[in-house]
Amino acid sequence: FFLPNRLGALFRATQHLERESVRICGLSLLDATDHVVVRMIVDRPTVAKAQLAQAGYPVYETDLLGIALPAKEEFGIRKVLSGLLGAEINIAYAYALIVQVEGHPVLALKVDDMEVAARVVRSAKLDLVDQAELGWEELR
Repeated sequence: FFLPNRLGALFRATQHLERESVRICGLSLLDATDHVVVRMIVDRPTVAKAQLAQAGYPVYETDLLGIALPAKEEFGIRKVLSGLLGAEINIAYAYALIVQVEGHPVLALKVDDMEVAARVVRSAKLDLVDQAELGWEELR
């Protein structure tokens, strides 16, 4: 969604999410002169989108590919990138999430071909992360 590039704008936007107990699992900000592009991964996207839209924020939803990285493998991300490169899948943007799934760090990617990318990830013996798995363990 878009925010005015003003002090406190992000804080005020997150208050709308907090009212409905929407948890932020990942965040990216792209600063421009007069606005900020906020990319946010949340545990309840439908509720988040409704709350932000109701508050007057222009909101867009995008599908992402969530991947649980090996917890004990130092270069797990290279395994993902190598597989996607081999399949000629372009990555538009990536997020390292602030939540884990079953003790595994999570990488979320916006790719140009979700179906092929999902097959590549599975063939690399990595687990895909479903939207329902996001959030904090004690709250699920």
